[in-house]
Amino acid sequence: MKTTVKPSESILVLDLDDTLYAEHDYKLSGIHAVCREISSLYPEYREKDLISRINTDSSTWLEELCTICEFNESEKQSLLWLYRTHKPNLNGFMPSEKLKCILKQFTACVLLSDGRSLTQRQKLKALNLLDYFDDILISEAYRSEKPDSKRFLQVQQTYPGKNYIYIGDNIKKDFITPNRLGWLTIGIRPTSKNIHRHRADDFDEAHQPCVWIESINELPTLFLSE
Repeated sequence: MKTTVKPSESILVLDLDDTLYAEHDYKLSGIHAVCREISSLYPEYREKDLISRINTDSSTWLEELCTICEFNESEKQSLLWLYRTHKPNLNGFMPSEKLKCILKQFTACVLLSDGRSLTQRQKLKALNLLDYFDDILISEAYRSEKPDSKRFLQVQQTYPGKNYIYIGDNIKKDFITPNRLGWLTIGIRPTSKNIHRHRADDFDEAHQPCVWIESINELPTLFLSE
């Protein structure tokens, strides 16, 4: 479907995790970074062996790793910090140059993401997108997580009188506030790799986006050419 939104009159606001890239890929990148660091400092361990002995799909992978290596809680926290600040190896759902061409069509483009500032910026840097947003609004820096309205209202205050478009993937929290503010909301359907997978049928109308798409790659088909 085509919308009546003109990019030149609109502010495009994007989520990051599982919207522009697969968050599961970040998790795997971080696990490999942690195991690689352990193997470089503790010669008795090999990266591949450590990877094979933990469940990389589990939320308890770090606990499993610390059990194998007999690390204490303090050492575990050091590894967690390493995970959160590592330089990830990521590929976006859409090639960065193609996405940049789309971003340029809009009055402004904003990244609005929940997470830690350093972590999220490392992801953007890995995707070669760090310099292509007019504003980067990360929850840690603003002490505000979705669906809190603080950052959405800041977008409206910074760019008054425009059309606002929000693209996200997490139906549990992403669309509540922009829907209430009258924004056009676009949801990307979760895949089997998504970290957060929720059934749309389990949520009421207030949680639903205006439009569902399968991938960020469908974005160019939604707007009128200018």
